[in-house]
Amino acid sequence: MVLLTEQEQIDILRNKCDNVKNRLWIASPYIGTLKDVQRIIGGKWQLPSVDCRVLTDADSGFIRKDTFDDFISNQIQIRSLDSLHAKIYIVDDWCLVTSANLTGTAFLCRYEMGIATNEINEIMSTYERWWKMATPVFTLKSSPQKALLDYQDGHAFKKKFKAKPYVSGKQDKYEAICEKYKSFAALYESVTGRNQKMVADGFTLLQEVDYLFNFLYHDHPRTPSHGQNKPRKLSDIQKEKAIKTYFKEMCDYYTNDPQKWRLDRTRTIQKNLGQKAIKKLGWNEVKEVVLCLHCLSSYPINRTKFLNPQNNKLNDIIDCWYHLLHTGVIDSSKIKYVTDRLNNFGLSSIYELIGWFYPDKYPLMNNNSHCGMRFFGYNV
Repeated sequence: MVLLTEQEQIDILRNKCDNVKNRLWIASPYIGTLKDVQRIIGGKWQLPSVDCRVLTDADSGFIRKDTFDDFISNQIQIRSLDSLHAKIYIVDDWCLVTSANLTGTAFLCRYEMGIATNEINEIMSTYERWWKMATPVFTLKSSPQKALLDYQDGHAFKKKFKAKPYVSGKQDKYEAICEKYKSFAALYESVTGRNQKMVADGFTLLQEVDYLFNFLYHDHPRTPSHGQNKPRKLSDIQKEKAIKTYFKEMCDYYTNDPQKWRLDRTRTIQKNLGQKAIKKLGWNEVKEVVLCLHCLSSYPINRTKFLNPQNNKLNDIIDCWYHLLHTGVIDSSKIKYVTDRLNNFGLSSIYELIGWFYPDKYPLMNNNSHCGMRFFGYNV
Protein backbone atom coordinates (compact mmCIF):
# COMPACT_ATOMS: atom_id res chain seq x y z
CA MET A 1 0.00 0.00 0.00
CA VAL A 2 1.14 3.55 -0.76
CA LEU A 3 -0.05 6.76 0.86
CA LEU A 4 -0.92 9.47 -1.66
CA THR A 5 -1.60 13.11 -0.86
CA GLU A 6 -1.86 16.49 -2.55
CA GLN A 7 -0.28 16.78 -6.01
CA GLU A 8 0.90 13.17 -6.28
CA GLN A 9 -2.63 11.87 -5.76
CA ILE A 10 -4.11 13.54 -8.84
CA ASP A 11 -0.95 12.91 -10.91
CA ILE A 12 -0.90 9.17 -10.22
CA LEU A 13 -4.65 8.70 -10.63
CA ARG A 14 -4.64 10.55 -13.96
CA ASN A 15 -1.67 8.49 -15.18
CA LYS A 16 -3.43 5.25 -14.28
CA CYS A 17 -6.64 6.36 -15.98
CA ASP A 18 -4.81 7.49 -19.13
CA ASN A 19 -3.46 3.94 -19.45
CA VAL A 20 -6.58 2.00 -18.47
CA LYS A 21 -7.16 -1.19 -20.46
CA ASN A 22 -10.14 -3.06 -19.07
CA ARG A 23 -11.80 -1.55 -16.01
CA LEU A 24 -12.55 1.83 -14.45
CA TRP A 25 -14.94 1.60 -11.50
CA ILE A 26 -15.68 4.78 -9.58
CA ALA A 27 -17.53 5.41 -6.34
CA SER A 28 -18.07 9.05 -5.40
CA PRO A 29 -21.12 10.74 -3.86
CA TYR A 30 -20.21 14.04 -5.54
CA ILE A 31 -19.17 14.23 -9.21
CA GLY A 32 -18.15 17.57 -10.70
CA THR A 33 -18.22 19.26 -14.07
CA LEU A 34 -17.12 17.37 -17.19
CA LYS A 35 -14.13 19.67 -17.60
CA ASP A 36 -12.88 18.81 -14.11
CA VAL A 37 -13.68 15.11 -14.47
CA GLN A 38 -11.64 14.98 -17.69
CA ARG A 39 -8.69 16.68 -15.99
CA ILE A 40 -8.83 14.17 -13.14
CA ILE A 41 -9.48 10.87 -14.97
CA GLY A 42 -8.86 11.76 -18.65
CA GLY A 43 -11.14 10.34 -21.34
CA LYS A 44 -10.19 6.71 -21.96
CA TRP A 45 -13.36 5.66 -20.12
CA GLN A 46 -15.16 6.38 -23.41
CA LEU A 47 -13.59 3.30 -25.04
CA PRO A 48 -16.11 0.44 -25.35
CA SER A 49 -13.38 -2.00 -24.29
CA VAL A 50 -13.22 -0.31 -20.87
CA ASP A 51 -15.83 -1.46 -18.36
CA CYS A 52 -16.67 1.91 -16.83
CA ARG A 53 -19.07 2.06 -13.87
CA VAL A 54 -20.04 5.07 -11.80
CA LEU A 55 -21.54 4.59 -8.35
CA THR A 56 -22.83 7.81 -6.78
CA ASP A 57 -25.59 9.22 -4.58
CA ALA A 58 -27.77 11.10 -7.03
CA ASP A 59 -30.16 12.32 -4.30
CA SER A 60 -28.08 13.29 -1.25
CA GLY A 61 -24.97 14.05 -3.30
CA PHE A 62 -24.89 15.18 -6.93
CA ILE A 63 -23.55 14.51 -10.38
CA ARG A 64 -23.23 17.60 -12.56
CA LYS A 65 -25.53 17.53 -15.58
CA ASP A 66 -22.87 18.00 -18.28
CA THR A 67 -20.91 15.06 -16.87
CA PHE A 68 -24.06 12.96 -16.50
CA ASP A 69 -25.09 13.68 -20.09
CA ASP A 70 -21.66 12.73 -21.43
CA PHE A 71 -21.59 9.51 -19.42
CA ILE A 72 -25.07 8.55 -20.61
CA SER A 73 -24.31 9.40 -24.25
CA ASN A 74 -21.29 7.08 -24.04
CA GLN A 75 -23.47 4.35 -22.49
CA ILE A 76 -21.61 4.46 -19.17
CA GLN A 77 -23.45 2.63 -16.39
CA ILE A 78 -24.49 4.93 -13.53
CA ARG A 79 -26.10 3.72 -10.30
CA SER A 80 -27.18 5.57 -7.18
CA LEU A 81 -26.68 4.21 -3.66
CA ASP A 82 -28.42 6.14 -0.92
CA SER A 83 -25.98 7.33 1.81
CA LEU A 84 -22.86 6.45 -0.19
CA HIS A 85 -19.85 8.20 1.34
CA ALA A 86 -16.88 6.14 0.10
CA LYS A 87 -14.58 7.44 -2.67
CA ILE A 88 -13.04 4.61 -4.65
CA TYR A 89 -11.21 4.54 -8.01
CA ILE A 90 -10.49 1.03 -9.36
CA VAL A 91 -8.34 1.10 -12.49
CA ASP A 92 -7.67 -2.38 -13.90
CA ASP A 93 -5.86 -4.15 -11.02
CA TRP A 94 -4.98 -0.98 -9.10
CA CYS A 95 -7.14 0.94 -6.67
CA LEU A 96 -7.21 4.29 -4.88
CA VAL A 97 -9.37 4.55 -1.74
CA THR A 98 -9.41 8.22 -0.82
CA SER A 99 -11.19 11.06 0.89
CA ALA A 100 -11.48 12.89 -2.47
CA ASN A 101 -14.73 13.11 -4.42
CA LEU A 102 -14.55 13.20 -8.21
CA THR A 103 -14.63 17.01 -8.27
CA GLY A 104 -12.16 19.71 -9.13
CA THR A 105 -12.53 21.15 -5.63
CA ALA A 106 -11.49 17.87 -3.97
CA PHE A 107 -8.47 17.11 -6.14
CA LEU A 108 -7.28 20.65 -6.83
CA CYS A 109 -8.30 22.77 -3.86
CA ARG A 110 -8.42 20.59 -0.75
CA TYR A 111 -5.94 18.59 1.29
CA GLU A 112 -7.09 15.02 0.67
CA MET A 113 -5.46 11.68 1.43
CA GLY A 114 -5.71 8.28 -0.20
CA ILE A 115 -4.27 4.77 -0.07
CA ALA A 116 -3.23 3.15 -3.36
CA THR A 117 -2.97 -0.62 -3.57
CA ASN A 118 -2.76 -3.56 -5.97
CA GLU A 119 -4.50 -5.82 -3.43
CA ILE A 120 -8.01 -5.11 -4.64
CA ASN A 121 -10.02 -8.33 -4.25
CA GLU A 122 -11.85 -7.29 -1.07
CA ILE A 123 -12.39 -3.76 -2.38
CA MET A 124 -13.84 -5.12 -5.62
CA SER A 125 -16.11 -7.49 -3.71
CA THR A 126 -17.46 -4.62 -1.65
CA TYR A 127 -17.91 -2.45 -4.74
CA GLU A 128 -19.78 -5.22 -6.53
CA ARG A 129 -22.04 -5.77 -3.48
CA TRP A 130 -22.87 -2.07 -3.32
CA TRP A 131 -23.38 -2.01 -7.10
CA LYS A 132 -26.04 -4.72 -6.82
CA MET A 133 -27.75 -2.78 -4.03
CA ALA A 134 -27.77 0.46 -6.05
CA THR A 135 -30.45 1.74 -8.42
CA PRO A 136 -29.70 2.39 -12.12
CA VAL A 137 -29.93 6.08 -13.02
CA PHE A 138 -31.07 7.21 -16.46
CA THR A 139 -32.29 10.73 -15.73
CA LEU A 140 -31.49 13.36 -13.12
CA LYS A 141 -34.42 14.29 -10.91
CA SER A 142 -33.29 17.76 -9.87
CA SER A 143 -30.34 20.15 -9.83
CA PRO A 144 -28.20 20.33 -6.67
CA GLN A 145 -28.63 23.28 -4.32
CA LYS A 146 -26.34 26.23 -4.96
CA ALA A 147 -24.90 26.09 -1.43
CA LEU A 148 -23.97 22.44 -1.96
CA LEU A 149 -22.37 23.23 -5.31
CA ASP A 150 -20.38 26.13 -3.88
CA TYR A 151 -18.98 23.94 -1.15
CA GLN A 152 -18.41 20.63 -2.97
CA ASP A 153 -17.74 21.78 -6.51
CA GLY A 154 -17.52 25.55 -6.46
CA HIS A 155 -15.17 28.29 -5.34
CA ALA A 156 -15.17 27.94 -1.56
CA PHE A 157 -11.52 26.87 -1.64
CA LYS A 158 -8.50 28.29 -3.44
CA LYS A 159 -6.59 26.20 -5.92
CA LYS A 160 -3.59 24.45 -4.38
CA PHE A 161 -2.67 21.78 -6.94
CA LYS A 162 -2.51 21.45 -10.73
CA ALA A 163 -4.15 18.98 -13.08
CA LYS A 164 -2.56 17.93 -16.35
CA PRO A 165 -4.55 19.55 -19.20
CA TYR A 166 -6.93 17.26 -21.01
CA VAL A 167 -5.96 17.61 -24.66
CA SER A 168 -6.70 14.17 -26.12
CA GLY A 169 -10.47 14.59 -26.41
CA LYS A 170 -10.60 14.21 -30.20
CA GLN A 171 -8.31 11.20 -30.12
CA ASP A 172 -10.28 9.52 -27.33
CA LYS A 173 -13.52 10.04 -29.25
CA TYR A 174 -11.94 8.77 -32.49
CA GLU A 175 -10.63 5.65 -30.75
CA ALA A 176 -13.98 5.11 -29.06
CA ILE A 177 -15.88 5.34 -32.36
CA CYS A 178 -13.40 3.00 -34.07
CA GLU A 179 -13.89 0.49 -31.26
CA LYS A 180 -17.66 0.73 -31.60
CA TYR A 181 -17.42 -0.01 -35.32
CA LYS A 182 -15.16 -2.98 -34.65
CA SER A 183 -17.51 -4.15 -31.90
CA PHE A 184 -20.43 -4.04 -34.33
CA ALA A 185 -18.33 -5.82 -36.98
CA ALA A 186 -17.49 -8.61 -34.51
CA LEU A 187 -21.18 -8.99 -33.61
CA TYR A 188 -22.15 -8.93 -37.29
CA GLU A 189 -19.62 -11.68 -38.07
CA SER A 190 -20.72 -13.86 -35.15
CA VAL A 191 -24.41 -13.52 -36.08
CA THR A 192 -24.11 -13.97 -39.85
CA GLY A 193 -20.90 -15.88 -40.50
CA ARG A 194 -20.34 -13.23 -43.20
CA ASN A 195 -21.32 -13.24 -46.86
CA GLN A 196 -18.98 -15.89 -48.22
CA LYS A 197 -19.32 -14.55 -51.76
CA MET A 198 -17.96 -11.21 -50.54
CA VAL A 199 -15.18 -12.98 -48.65
CA ALA A 200 -14.21 -14.85 -51.83
CA ASP A 201 -14.29 -11.58 -53.78
CA GLY A 202 -11.78 -10.05 -51.36
CA PHE A 203 -13.85 -7.86 -49.05
CA THR A 204 -12.46 -7.41 -45.54
CA LEU A 205 -14.92 -7.62 -42.65
CA LEU A 206 -14.95 -3.83 -42.22
CA GLN A 207 -15.55 -3.34 -45.95
CA GLU A 208 -18.45 -5.77 -45.85
CA VAL A 209 -19.95 -3.85 -42.94
CA ASP A 210 -19.56 -0.61 -44.89
CA TYR A 211 -21.36 -2.23 -47.83
CA LEU A 212 -24.23 -3.09 -45.47
CA PHE A 213 -24.39 0.48 -44.16
CA ASN A 214 -24.37 1.91 -47.69
CA PHE A 215 -27.09 -0.54 -48.71
CA LEU A 216 -29.31 0.57 -45.82
CA TYR A 217 -28.67 4.25 -46.51
CA HIS A 218 -28.91 4.34 -50.32
CA ASP A 219 -29.98 1.10 -51.99
CA HIS A 220 -32.56 -0.59 -49.77
CA PRO A 221 -36.12 0.10 -51.06
CA ARG A 222 -37.03 1.80 -47.77
CA THR A 223 -33.57 3.30 -47.04
CA PRO A 224 -34.17 2.54 -43.32
CA SER A 225 -31.01 4.14 -41.95
CA HIS A 226 -31.31 7.38 -43.92
CA GLY A 227 -31.54 10.33 -41.54
CA GLN A 228 -30.90 8.21 -38.43
CA ASN A 229 -29.58 11.00 -36.22
CA LYS A 230 -30.04 9.26 -32.87
CA PRO A 231 -29.27 5.67 -31.86
CA ARG A 232 -32.27 3.37 -31.76
CA LYS A 233 -32.93 1.72 -28.42
CA LEU A 234 -32.43 -1.97 -29.14
CA SER A 235 -31.85 -4.91 -26.85
CA ASP A 236 -29.08 -7.38 -27.73
CA ILE A 237 -31.71 -9.77 -29.08
CA GLN A 238 -33.26 -7.01 -31.21
CA LYS A 239 -29.82 -6.06 -32.58
CA GLU A 240 -29.11 -9.62 -33.63
CA LYS A 241 -32.55 -9.98 -35.21
CA ALA A 242 -32.10 -6.75 -37.18
CA ILE A 243 -28.64 -7.82 -38.37
CA LYS A 244 -29.98 -11.17 -39.60
CA THR A 245 -32.91 -9.54 -41.42
CA TYR A 246 -30.90 -6.93 -43.27
CA PHE A 247 -27.96 -9.28 -43.87
CA LYS A 248 -30.21 -11.56 -45.92
CA GLU A 249 -31.57 -8.62 -47.92
CA MET A 250 -28.05 -7.27 -48.45
CA CYS A 251 -26.82 -10.65 -49.70
CA ASP A 252 -29.64 -10.80 -52.25
CA TYR A 253 -28.79 -7.29 -53.39
CA TYR A 254 -25.05 -8.10 -53.62
CA THR A 255 -25.80 -10.97 -56.00
CA ASN A 256 -27.15 -8.46 -58.51
CA ASP A 257 -24.87 -5.51 -57.68
CA PRO A 258 -21.56 -6.60 -56.12
CA GLN A 259 -20.03 -3.11 -56.37
CA LYS A 260 -16.50 -4.44 -56.78
CA TRP A 261 -15.41 -0.88 -57.49
CA ARG A 262 -14.96 -0.74 -53.72
CA LEU A 263 -12.06 -3.17 -54.01
CA ASP A 264 -10.69 -1.17 -56.93
CA ARG A 265 -10.71 1.96 -54.77
CA THR A 266 -8.66 0.28 -52.09
CA ARG A 267 -6.16 -0.94 -54.67
CA THR A 268 -5.96 2.52 -56.26
CA ILE A 269 -5.33 4.27 -52.96
CA GLN A 270 -2.85 1.65 -51.73
CA LYS A 271 -0.99 1.80 -55.06
CA ASN A 272 -0.73 5.58 -55.10
CA LEU A 273 -0.08 6.08 -51.38
CA GLY A 274 2.28 3.21 -50.63
CA GLN A 275 5.34 4.20 -48.64
CA LYS A 276 7.55 4.53 -51.73
CA ALA A 277 4.96 5.60 -54.31
CA ILE A 278 3.59 8.48 -52.23
CA LYS A 279 6.88 10.37 -52.43
CA LYS A 280 6.55 10.47 -56.23
CA LEU A 281 2.91 11.52 -56.19
CA GLY A 282 1.75 13.84 -58.97
CA TRP A 283 -1.50 15.76 -59.44
CA ASN A 284 -2.98 12.94 -61.57
CA GLU A 285 -2.44 10.43 -58.77
CA VAL A 286 -3.82 12.88 -56.19
CA LYS A 287 -6.95 13.24 -58.31
CA GLU A 288 -7.27 9.44 -58.56
CA VAL A 289 -7.18 9.22 -54.77
CA VAL A 290 -9.65 12.05 -54.24
CA LEU A 291 -12.13 10.55 -56.71
CA CYS A 292 -12.25 7.46 -54.48
CA LEU A 293 -13.67 9.33 -51.47
CA HIS A 294 -17.45 9.16 -50.95
CA CYS A 295 -17.61 12.41 -49.02
CA LEU A 296 -15.93 14.41 -51.76
CA SER A 297 -18.39 12.96 -54.26
CA SER A 298 -21.25 14.11 -52.03
CA TYR A 299 -19.69 17.58 -51.80
CA PRO A 300 -17.92 18.01 -55.17
CA ILE A 301 -17.20 21.70 -54.50
CA ASN A 302 -14.76 20.60 -51.78
CA ARG A 303 -13.09 18.23 -54.23
CA THR A 304 -12.71 21.03 -56.78
CA LYS A 305 -11.27 23.39 -54.18
CA PHE A 306 -8.96 20.75 -52.74
CA LEU A 307 -7.48 19.99 -56.17
CA ASN A 308 -6.85 23.67 -56.89
CA PRO A 309 -3.06 24.34 -56.60
CA GLN A 310 -3.86 27.78 -55.26
CA ASN A 311 -5.52 26.18 -52.23
CA ASN A 312 -3.16 23.25 -51.63
CA LYS A 313 0.42 22.74 -52.73
CA LEU A 314 1.35 19.27 -53.99
CA ASN A 315 4.24 18.98 -51.52
CA ASP A 316 1.90 19.77 -48.64
CA ILE A 317 -0.51 17.04 -49.74
CA ILE A 318 2.34 14.52 -50.00
CA ASP A 319 3.72 15.54 -46.61
CA CYS A 320 0.35 15.35 -44.85
CA TRP A 321 -0.75 12.04 -46.35
CA TYR A 322 2.66 10.47 -45.68
CA HIS A 323 2.62 11.73 -42.07
CA LEU A 324 -0.90 10.36 -41.58
CA LEU A 325 -0.38 6.91 -43.09
CA HIS A 326 3.29 6.04 -42.64
CA THR A 327 4.63 7.38 -39.35
CA GLY A 328 3.27 4.94 -36.80
CA VAL A 329 -0.04 4.73 -34.96
CA ILE A 330 -2.70 7.11 -36.26
CA ASP A 331 -3.69 9.53 -33.51
CA SER A 332 -5.38 12.89 -33.04
CA SER A 333 -2.12 14.82 -33.44
CA LYS A 334 -1.68 13.38 -36.95
CA ILE A 335 -5.27 14.10 -37.86
CA LYS A 336 -4.87 17.66 -36.61
CA TYR A 337 -1.62 17.95 -38.58
CA VAL A 338 -3.61 17.25 -41.76
CA THR A 339 -6.61 19.45 -41.00
CA ASP A 340 -4.33 22.36 -40.09
CA ARG A 341 -2.41 22.22 -43.37
CA LEU A 342 -4.83 21.09 -46.05
CA ASN A 343 -7.82 23.12 -47.19
CA ASN A 344 -11.14 21.40 -47.97
CA PHE A 345 -9.92 18.06 -46.61
CA GLY A 346 -11.82 17.58 -43.37
CA LEU A 347 -12.39 14.75 -40.91
CA SER A 348 -14.71 12.75 -43.20
CA SER A 349 -12.08 12.78 -45.94
CA ILE A 350 -9.34 11.81 -43.49
CA TYR A 351 -11.33 8.95 -41.95
CA GLU A 352 -12.24 7.61 -45.39
CA LEU A 353 -8.65 7.81 -46.60
CA ILE A 354 -7.50 5.84 -43.56
CA GLY A 355 -10.26 3.27 -44.05
CA TRP A 356 -9.52 2.72 -47.74
CA PHE A 357 -5.77 2.43 -47.14
CA TYR A 358 -6.07 0.12 -44.11
CA PRO A 359 -9.32 -1.78 -44.86
CA ASP A 360 -8.60 -4.54 -42.34
CA LYS A 361 -7.65 -2.16 -39.49
CA TYR A 362 -9.82 0.95 -39.66
CA PRO A 363 -13.53 1.32 -40.47
CA LEU A 364 -14.78 3.54 -43.26
CA MET A 365 -16.51 6.31 -41.35
CA ASN A 366 -18.78 8.93 -42.88
CA ASN A 367 -22.36 10.12 -42.48
CA ASN A 368 -23.78 7.03 -44.21
CA SER A 369 -21.95 4.63 -41.94
CA HIS A 370 -22.68 6.67 -38.79
CA CYS A 371 -26.39 6.48 -39.64
CA GLY A 372 -25.99 2.73 -40.06
CA MET A 373 -24.37 2.38 -36.65
CA ARG A 374 -27.16 4.39 -35.02
CA PHE A 375 -29.74 2.29 -36.84
CA PHE A 376 -28.33 -0.76 -35.03
CA GLY A 377 -28.33 1.06 -31.68
CA TYR A 378 -24.78 2.35 -31.42
CA ASN A 379 -24.13 5.92 -30.28
CA VAL A 380 -21.60 7.54 -32.64
